[in-house]
This record gives sequence, C-alpha cells and structure tokens, in this order.
Amino acid sequence: MTIATEIRSLFSILVLLAVSATAMAQADQVVLKTSAVVGGPLVRLGDVAAIEVQDRELRGELTEMELMPAPGTDHSTYLTINDIRSILAARGVSSEQVAVTGSNRVRMEAASVEDTIEHAAVSAKRVPHRTFGGKVDPPQEIMTVAHVVRNVRRGEVIQASDVEMRELTVIRRDDSYPSAMHNVVGKEATRTIAADRPVSSEDIREPIIVRRNDVVTVYAHAGNVIVRREMLALNDAGIRELVEVQPIEPTHFGRARQVERFQAQVTGPGEAIVLGGHVKVPTSKPLMPLPQPEIKR
Repeated sequence: MTIATEIRSLFSILVLLAVSATAMAQADQVVLKTSAVVGGPLVRLGDVAAIEVQDRELRGELTEMELMPAPGTDHSTYLTINDIRSILAARGVSSEQVAVTGSNRVRMEAASVEDTIEHAAVSAKRVPHRTFGGKVDPPQEIMTVAHVVRNVRRGEVIQASDVEMRELTVIRRDDSYPSAMHNVVGKEATRTIAADRPVSSEDIREPIIVRRNDVVTVYAHAGNVIVRREMLALNDAGIRELVEVQPIEPTHFGRARQVERFQAQVTGPGEAIVLGGHVKVPTSKPLMPLPQPEIKR
C-alpha cells in the first residue's frame, strides 16, 4: 500500500468519524408535521411537531412551548420550519442542541368543539414547568374574557350579539384582555378580528365620531361665560379623546409660519371642549399652557 493510499484511507476514516459525531450531536430533533389540529387558544410546539428528544425534562419543555395564538374556527394559518428555528433560537435552544427537521411548513386549523373542550380539560391540569434558564414559569391561569363569535372587520362597531364571554388560559392576569362585556360592546375594531378569537385591548378603541378635516365646534369657559369657535380637526378621535384643532382659515405667524393649534376633548359628534385652559401645540416641543386667547363669539 502506497503512502498516498494510506493518507486517503485515513482521511476517509476521519470524515466518517466527523459525520458520526455530528449525527450523535443532533440525535435530539424536532420533526415538523405537514398539518396539525389545535384544540386550545394557543399553539404549542407539541401540536405541530414530533419532539424526539432523549432528555425527559427538555422534551416536556419543548412539547409545552407556546408559539402563537391558535387559528379561529373555519380558518387556517401556517408556520414554516424557519419560524420554528427562529423561535427556538430566541428561547435559548440552539440548532446544535436540537435540530429542526421534517416538513418545510405546517398548516394549522382549529379543532372541533368536542376536541376543544377535551383539550381545555387537559390544559387545566397542567402544572408549572421549568424554563431553559433554570427558572420556574408562573402558573397558568384561566380567566373569562370576551371572544367575538363572527369575523369583525376593522372599523366595525362591536355589538352585544357579536361577543360571548369564554375562558382563556393565560400565563398571568393583566389588562391585555377586557374581562367585562361592557368594555367591548360599543367599541370600534382597530383591526380585523377572526371569529372565536379573544378580544385584546389593542383590538378595540372608542368609535371615531370626529374625523380629520371635519369642522368642530370648540367650547371654552371664560369665567361664567361660555364661548365657542368653529375649528378644523387635524386627526380622528372618539368620545372623550383629544383632537388637535386649528382655525378654519389659519393665520400664519413667525419665520416658521406656524399655525395656531391646540387640543380639545371630544364631547360628541362635531363638538369638543377645551380643558384646563388653552393649550398650544408647538411643532417640536411638549405641550405647555398659554394664556387664554380671545375667542370670537
């Protein structure tokens, strides 16, 4: 056997050893499914992938890892393999520790009502588990929050018939979800809310009753005298929200050609009131009180 042949043989052996070591290092893997049915309000990694991990504690943590809100009834959504890898990396699980393989993306859809009830019963029995930093997660809680029963489009005002109070499993109680019906009914949707989804505080706002470029009657108190002035709205606003206004025919002043502007609180359609005196709105400075100007009657 020549020296060259021996070198090639040795090189081949080293390559095989390296491949074997890599395979052993990545024996733990998460195998993404092609489709999954989700029965709870949240999608967990165990719902969309087979967790093939030797360590029992790590396997349990990966199975219960929360990924995103579940899709609504009659709706489906997708997660790609790169999404899963990014989520794991953000949670401190490297690709060297656990490989992500399987389908390039998984299609998720909501489970039937019967499966959802069964899933909720199982979820209620879950106990806190340890996270990747060695810290203990706070216990999950079940709170009753508003869910829409139909697709609500952005800009629609939510009616009582559109909402039901249902249970939702959360990590901790906070103000993210209104817990009373009256906090949702009559509000305007800021985005499209899919049927059977919980309504978050960011999904709703007071209905817009004053729109940009509307003429608004602004009232101000000067002692015992109430004066009013027709002004032009510069932004949309709902009841009790602040609207920035300026004169319909503004008078420019100063080198920067600034226009007289101030804020008033909307009290009704096309009406607002000045609170705490006249408030000037400088271009690049915080709000500051100025003396009450003369207002035309």
